[in-house]
Amino acid sequence: MEYKIELVKPEELTETLKLVKDVFDEFEAPGYSQEGIENFYRFANFGNLQKCLEENLKIIVAKIQNKIVGMIAVRSYAHIAMLFVDKKFHRKGIAKNLVEKAKKYCEQYHENLESMTVNSSPYAVGFYEKMGFVKMNDKQIVDGIKFTPMKLFIYQFCEYQDEDFENLHRIKKDCFKWYVEKIYGWDDKKQIEFSKDFIREHKKDMKVIVCMSQKIGVFTNYIDENNESVISLFFIDKKFQNQGIGTNILKEQLKKDERNCRSTILQVFKENKARLLYEKMGFEVYDETETHYKMRRKLKKGEV
Repeated sequence: MEYKIELVKPEELTETLKLVKDVFDEFEAPGYSQEGIENFYRFANFGNLQKCLEENLKIIVAKIQNKIVGMIAVRSYAHIAMLFVDKKFHRKGIAKNLVEKAKKYCEQYHENLESMTVNSSPYAVGFYEKMGFVKMNDKQIVDGIKFTPMKLFIYQFCEYQDEDFENLHRIKKDCFKWYVEKIYGWDDKKQIEFSKDFIREHKKDMKVIVCMSQKIGVFTNYIDENNESVISLFFIDKKFQNQGIGTNILKEQLKKDERNCRSTILQVFKENKARLLYEKMGFEVYDETETHYKMRRKLKKGEV
């Protein structure tokens, strides 16, 4: 199924709004109060959206043979205001690609974009979670409209610099000291030397994770002698955990490995709950030591 994604043309606004109304009426309106339905239509009408398009709203559409089958509206290059896909094309990847296109568009025009937000309808919360958004609050009802506030934290990578050592070692210590101390005993001097030795060996493979203008962790990846993709040292500041950042980094690496027809391997402390995330993403234990599980995500048929 071939489709193209592009900015809406002025003459396509009427067709776009018809799609919005059809999908809203079938999937969302039944759960809204009359007040909520009226307020939604007050926003999603031709005159209001035409005015918003002249100000801070952008609409991106997906088209098959010039027929609009999906749309996403973004306000101020940072907030998803609407996302609708024709029901005949649900579960075809169109909504996912619309969100990814909107994210790239926002990054292009919003310097130093740190996050994107959405007030998700109850129907779409699971979808946005799969896209890496996290709930920022419980479900709310405002003016009759039900929604869950969600946020996607935008991260970047930068090269490791020697002046990063103290901060990154502190974050690593905070993440791993409990495991290391329980198994080996923690020795600050030895751990500092261990970290320095690792950097000397893998500096070219290391990426420093940056989010909200802060350096918050490290992601290390290299290709081994068996042509497998190895995820080695990977940690994120505890203040930024459970916000989807690590999951999204891992997803992007797996996509890259799939494109390159490579399996992905890593190891994790046996008591580290991160193992549950890895299993959820398709990793399986293939070996173990006294302290770690060695895990592999094999390239599955059809992923190339």
